[in-house]
Amino acid sequence: MKFFAMLAVLLLRNFYGQKLTLPLDKAFSSWQAYIAKRLKQGMGSSAVFLLSSMPWVLLLWLLLWWLDGVYWYLPVLGLHLLVVFYALGRRCDLVWVNRYMTAWRQADYEAAGYYAAEILDEPINDISDRELHARVVSRLVVFAFDRLFLVLFWYLLLGPVGALLARLAEQAITNARHEANQLVVSEDQPLTCCDEQVIRFQQVLHWPAARLMGLTLGLTGKPWLGLRQFAVDIFRWKLSTEAFLNRQLITGYGWLGRADDATAT
Repeated sequence: MKFFAMLAVLLLRNFYGQKLTLPLDKAFSSWQAYIAKRLKQGMGSSAVFLLSSMPWVLLLWLLLWWLDGVYWYLPVLGLHLLVVFYALGRRCDLVWVNRYMTAWRQADYEAAGYYAAEILDEPINDISDRELHARVVSRLVVFAFDRLFLVLFWYLLLGPVGALLARLAEQAITNARHEANQLVVSEDQPLTCCDEQVIRFQQVLHWPAARLMGLTLGLTGKPWLGLRQFAVDIFRWKLSTEAFLNRQLITGYGWLGRADDATAT
């Protein structure tokens, strides 16, 4: 079943999925806000996270169990495809990526800088073209992990239930971050988007997938340096997924990250 689903994804790899993804994301965001309002808690609380995400994961599992063997598994295959295309349908950022890469290849660095600002979503003043390109490539690795590798990892491990869990967990935390960014707090009252338990759950989902992808990145360029970097970072829980993947990426250019260069953000 997974083989046929992945084959369909490869054959329809240019399918953007926005017509499927955006309405469902909007509906999930409204559902999460509704749960938060009823519980009178923030969208990043553990209770809101569980009650907004887990019922849909459980419902999918029950549907797969109920449809098992019905009509030669055709409804199950349809459910696999629906979940996978929903989970992989977030490609809004890739529009700017394609424009950036086109401008970079044409040596139009002014246009590339404009598109890079949209990709990085941070100030890029006084940055050389090479450094800017390196930062964009680094962000592309994070996009590839979040938009593709994480979902496919859990899909291959746990099927559509795993893919949906990974997708909804990321979306729930994204919604909580958006809510947190809209709140005004004083400097002596730092704002956290999610409860510690929610962040820990995200780290548990990220850890095996990120380590596998990081090892692949490290071995792609200079295998010996990649293995050394991987051995240093594999059990460093305070390394964010982005920081870990970036440290594996740079080993391909012959540089070994030092322990004091790591960030916990």
